[in-house]
Amino acid sequence: YKRQVADPFALPPPPAAPSYDLGGLPSASEDPFALPPSPGLDYSDLPSPASPQAMDFSDLPSPAAPAVSFDFAEPPAPAYGQSPVPMDDPFAVDFTSPPPAAPPAPDFQLDFGDSAPAAPPAPSRINPATDFGDVDFGDPSPVPASAATGLPDALEFDPTAAPVDDLEADLSAPLPPPPAAGPADGLEMLSFIDDSAGKEAGSRAPVKRFHVRRRSGKMFGPFEEGVIVKMLEDGQLLGNEDVSPDSESWSAIGTVPTFAAAIQRLMEGPSKAVPLAATPGAPASDAPAGTDPANPQASMERLRQLYEGRMAAVSVVDRSAAEAKWKKRLPAIIAAGVLVLVLGTGASFEASRYGAFGRNKFFPAHVSAGSPEAKLVEEARKGLLADTYASYKEARAKSAQVLGTKEYPEVRALWCQSVAYLQRLYAAGDRAELTACGNHMEAIELLGEKNVEVIKTAAALALSQRKAAEVQARLQDAATREDNQGDLELSFLLAESYAQQKDIGNAVATLTKVLEKDPKSAKAHHALGNLYQAQGKADEAAKAYADALAADPQHAASAVELAAVELLVRKSNIEQGAQAVESALKLQDALGPAERARARGLKGVALFQLFKPKEAEAELKEAYKDNPDSTFIKAQLAQVLRSQRDYDGALPLYTSLAQEDNDNLEFVDGHITALVMTGKMQDALTAVEAASKSFPNEARIAYLYGRIEDALDKPSEAEGHFKRANAADSKLVDAGLYLGRLYLRQHRNADARALLETAAQQAPEHAGVHAGLGELALAENNSLLAQQEFDRAIQLDPNLADAHLGLSRVALLNGDPARAETEANRALELDPHLLKDGRLQRGLVLWRLHRLDEAAAELEKAKAEDPRSTTTPITLGAVLLEKGDLAGAESNLGLALRNEPSNHEALYYLGLVRAKRSEYTQALDSMKTAVDRAPKRPDYHYAYGVILRDAKRLPDAIEQWKAAVELDPNYADAHEALGHAYLERADFDGAIASFEAALKADPQRTRVMGAMGDVLFNAARWDDAVRRYQAALKADPKLTYVYYKVARAYTEQAQHAKAIDWYKKATTAEPGNPQSFYYLGFAYKERNKRKDAITAFKEYLEKKPDAADKKDIEDEIYDLEH
Repeated sequence: YKRQVADPFALPPPPAAPSYDLGGLPSASEDPFALPPSPGLDYSDLPSPASPQAMDFSDLPSPAAPAVSFDFAEPPAPAYGQSPVPMDDPFAVDFTSPPPAAPPAPDFQLDFGDSAPAAPPAPSRINPATDFGDVDFGDPSPVPASAATGLPDALEFDPTAAPVDDLEADLSAPLPPPPAAGPADGLEMLSFIDDSAGKEAGSRAPVKRFHVRRRSGKMFGPFEEGVIVKMLEDGQLLGNEDVSPDSESWSAIGTVPTFAAAIQRLMEGPSKAVPLAATPGAPASDAPAGTDPANPQASMERLRQLYEGRMAAVSVVDRSAAEAKWKKRLPAIIAAGVLVLVLGTGASFEASRYGAFGRNKFFPAHVSAGSPEAKLVEEARKGLLADTYASYKEARAKSAQVLGTKEYPEVRALWCQSVAYLQRLYAAGDRAELTACGNHMEAIELLGEKNVEVIKTAAALALSQRKAAEVQARLQDAATREDNQGDLELSFLLAESYAQQKDIGNAVATLTKVLEKDPKSAKAHHALGNLYQAQGKADEAAKAYADALAADPQHAASAVELAAVELLVRKSNIEQGAQAVESALKLQDALGPAERARARGLKGVALFQLFKPKEAEAELKEAYKDNPDSTFIKAQLAQVLRSQRDYDGALPLYTSLAQEDNDNLEFVDGHITALVMTGKMQDALTAVEAASKSFPNEARIAYLYGRIEDALDKPSEAEGHFKRANAADSKLVDAGLYLGRLYLRQHRNADARALLETAAQQAPEHAGVHAGLGELALAENNSLLAQQEFDRAIQLDPNLADAHLGLSRVALLNGDPARAETEANRALELDPHLLKDGRLQRGLVLWRLHRLDEAAAELEKAKAEDPRSTTTPITLGAVLLEKGDLAGAESNLGLALRNEPSNHEALYYLGLVRAKRSEYTQALDSMKTAVDRAPKRPDYHYAYGVILRDAKRLPDAIEQWKAAVELDPNYADAHEALGHAYLERADFDGAIASFEAALKADPQRTRVMGAMGDVLFNAARWDDAVRRYQAALKADPKLTYVYYKVARAYTEQAQHAKAIDWYKKATTAEPGNPQSFYYLGFAYKERNKRKDAITAFKEYLEKKPDAADKKDIEDEIYDLEH
């Protein structure tokens, strides 16, 4: 009978089946919880039983619990009612005798909480061999109380016991026969239980099953006792779990005697398990041998049958013979491997710098003494000491010639030293060769770390990169060793490292020792001259260079440096220095590229000192092309460009110089100045902050800091830096000069005067000082002195922007706006970024030239560049006022007053804006405040009087105008205003006197002559009036309004004919004046020229249709017509 299982996890059917008819069993598909049948047992192959009663598998006993361990030496005990299994086939089953009746089937209901039934139910037709009868989910029978007495102290672990070896097997017992076919891997977990138990033959008594709960709270089971014991042995359970027969009442696993015994055996060590004695008092019939839980062989047989071969098999292999053979062969194999490894490792070094087996390290190649190569090497060494461009090239060529035949580390070192010299001194090194030297250093270093050639080569390359500090210690150590005392080249490199580190004393001492050994060393004399020149010792430097030329007339570099001493150190005889340069340039064939470049650079210096900046610039740029890495040439070219205010060209040079030598104050100063002059204020601020840390007490840096803060409109910070610079160096003229100019802008004239006068005493020929004194004179209203100071500044420095700006201000005050514009433009060309108030001055000039749109645009730029300025928005407001943009004017004036509420100039123009709007009350308030703030400003009094006059307060206006002429007797506007006021009050004498004073103050003001005629006319002095009018017309023919006045004077004298002539002139000159036609009509009427009179009257009415006397004129016309 073979049954197909559809659901491998289906549960068994209920025990109420009436018979054991296997065909009546429910299919697996009807039970979703039934486990799949074992594929290893197919009952269709078994012989048919004699009778149905003989095959009642329900009577079979329960499977025995697994033993604690298993022993392959003993066969398993036969099942109840069966014959012993033969030894030749331990898996044979005897079906000759029927098994006894099976006990009642267990309850398969899923109620795990119920206790075990009191009596077993009636036998069911379910066959436990093929169904799920061997897994009882019901409650097991209670354990007898006497069962626990057989295992004393079974609840405790022994922590001192040796660890259990779960894999130990008893090799002395005979091996069991091969197991039945099962799963291929044989490594099933012991916790896995399938339905193979349902196919066991025979029926068994109910077995105990326990649920297991770990410390983590996880529960699984139920399992039979043997399964749990096997889990303990395999380490799946640790012995600290809890067990329960009903999953409700839990107890420690050690409280169960079987488990306690297993744990005890595991603690005692890996020994063969001994079956436990039967529990005292228990009848033998209750625990047959075949099902005793304490019997390990029965338990293991039960497990084997239960898992159908899915248990992990224990394989025992004896490999002792093979291992013995390998042990005999092992020494030979190891020796062969070591030999192969050594040979392979040694051969692998062939491609490295060490060579095979390190032969290059242990046996480096040397030039044989007395060989032609040795001679070439010696000549190359002498070439290094000769210290000329030609000798260094010769040293490189000869060492390369030797290296062409074979690679010698010492010769390669010599070649690298010559390459480094050519690059370092003459800028003639090949970059590829320098790179090759760096690559060859590994091979050169095989000579040894202390080898002098290794040290000299490393030093030569480091010095070429200006990294003297990295090799100075090695050079010092090498120089102290006895065997290197005669190596002059080592001393030269050490001295050069000292020079690069600014350790002039040690450098001089080292070179002096060289001269003691070789007094004719041109190289030593020349190096000493360079050190003396750097210290500014002109005489010592000149002597050293002369000694070098005496030792070697072909030492062209010394000839060049002799010229440098005259031009750079002595600076007294420029002509002699220029001649020395020309003499050095004649030796061009002996000069290297760097020497030629330096000679041309010195020629540029000579031209610059002869005040030929353009020629100097051209020469220095050519030298820079020859040697772009020369610090000297870059510094001189940057200085020339800076003197011509070409800061854009000087900036990259100073940037490079400052990066190369940030400890050089001149370079740092030039870099910051170039940044400031090109308008890069934030970069300049960053640079000066870094410089302040490097030079904390340096006056020049503090001065530059102040210049930057001043340019950024931070007067308080600027003042502090200028004062700090003065305190650090009272002889720094620029610090006091710019502090004084700062005080001038703050109207602190007394403080400014003290500083500027001190600066003038310290530097009487300083152009900037004279420009500052000119600004002081302007602030004190002394335009003549200001003109003189600015002119002197221009003589000293034609490119001084501040002086040109001062001349523009003077010209504007002197009424020469054209020159003022020229000077302002020149000042802005020279300094477009840093010049204070340059655009403001140009805006003022354009305003005075009545180019209001241009003036407003320029002032807007000035306002954008200096948003904190108060003067700029005031001036812009004045220009917009004149343009008629009252709203724009008021906005800018309000901005100025917000910055400086008490600024009288802003109040003055604000009063004029309000007066234009006829807001006389507010206008008078603003103007009065302005006058109170600046009572000595005559223009303020004059404007105040005009507003009072317009407000119908003429007496108060006269008082203000009088105050104005008292402050400035030549104030023509105030005199003229007084004349008109006196005329209005019929004070003819006062009016004539005021008009005459105005004409005297401003002879070009010809309109005053017409006004004087009006005074005489109102005084009825007709003849005098006519003469004044005619004199005014003669002085200024444009005074056409006088025609009418003259005609009126003749009319008043009844000289109508003359009056008619002047009226005609008046109507022609001023056709829009209706009064001329009015009086002309009456003059014609008096002369009885009716038609002409009518025509004149009609013209009058056309010109003035809304005339008050229109009816009278119409009556006159009517009368004349009739």
